[in-house]
Amino acid sequence: MTPMHWLWLGAIALMLLSLAVLLPPLLMDGPVELSTPAGQDEAMLRRLYQAQLAELEQDRLGGRLSETDHAQALEELQRRLLSELDRPRKSITWRQSPWLRRGSALLLAVLLPVAAFALYLQVGDPKAAAQLAQAQPGTHGEGTDDAQVQAMVDGLARRLEEQPQNLPGWVMLARSYETLERYDAAAGAYRRALEEARRGQMEAKVQARLWADLADALASAQGGGLDGEAGKAIARALQLQPSQPKALALAGSAAVRHGKLDEAGKHWRALLAQLEPGSDMALRVQDDLLKLETLASEGSPTATAKAPDVSGGRLSGELRWAKGDAARASLAKAQVFVVARADGHPRPVAVLRLPAASLPAHFTLGPENLLDPAVSLSAFPALRLQARLSLDGQAMPKAGDVYSQMLSVQAGTSNLELELEPEKASK
Repeated sequence: MTPMHWLWLGAIALMLLSLAVLLPPLLMDGPVELSTPAGQDEAMLRRLYQAQLAELEQDRLGGRLSETDHAQALEELQRRLLSELDRPRKSITWRQSPWLRRGSALLLAVLLPVAAFALYLQVGDPKAAAQLAQAQPGTHGEGTDDAQVQAMVDGLARRLEEQPQNLPGWVMLARSYETLERYDAAAGAYRRALEEARRGQMEAKVQARLWADLADALASAQGGGLDGEAGKAIARALQLQPSQPKALALAGSAAVRHGKLDEAGKHWRALLAQLEPGSDMALRVQDDLLKLETLASEGSPTATAKAPDVSGGRLSGELRWAKGDAARASLAKAQVFVVARADGHPRPVAVLRLPAASLPAHFTLGPENLLDPAVSLSAFPALRLQARLSLDGQAMPKAGDVYSQMLSVQAGTSNLELELEPEKASK
């Protein structure tokens, strides 16, 4: 169902509701009382007669009417009363005519829709409806939605040309272009937003976010390249706000491309310190840091320096299923989280994420897996190590997760063994 279909269905529903209220009284077989009943009319006339009679009597007693005039006035009043009581009610014949009521109902059922449509043609915009119908060539799905989104984005662009000082509008336009994968146009919109931000003297973190967004759009337009103008935009964002999250992520990626692994690790560790511990984003950054260390430890030619030996602050061992290999097909989306905790520490000290399909596997928890880079594993005299199987791959624990046995260990321990029983997940 498209918006035009809902519009017409709503109009038809309102019209039918109006007819449902108006037509039933006109289609009833019995008489419809629309006026005051006859008994009430007669009582009203009698009260009026009694009031006028009392007034005539007061005039006679006060000497304002002679006996002869009083008698004539009384006779005239009685004659008028009798005339009113004998007069037939003209509305009775109309109310008791079934064909007249049914004819009125038929006329109303025809005229109401015609009048409504004529009013729409007069004050509505039929051309807009026709254009929308033409934009929807009778197919339902992504093509129709894309055409509608494109039309709205183009309309927003035209309005912003008339109102160029609308900073939120330029940001919205840029992100809309990114949704449509028109990255060059998105970069142009971000430039206009930056102009307005500088003109309005917006605070540094707002401008830093816009520079980072511009760098992201430029990189997408260049197929992922972070050199040239994109690199300058990243540098400008970090100059305005050294802790800007998107700029740190992009700066780390740019450093990896140039073989500067130490610099990349510095940027990504600064980013990790700002993320919610255990969140998907934090775990992805930890995975990237682990890859950096792997590159450095293998003596990658792109590495500028080898990672220092910090084996004394690591935990390593084997992670496997308790009863042989699990059914790989049922664990396609499952993830295993190896978590190290410490007494007196409110959150996990370190977390490692592994795809469940890769088990059995060797695991190592080190500095790259710390949730707080300022706190090392060796800072705690004892650690609790446990693995958790999440069938849907969610980082946050929930009911239905499967846990391994818990080990009490010290930093630097190796040859550890953790076992999981995936069959427990269905119990």
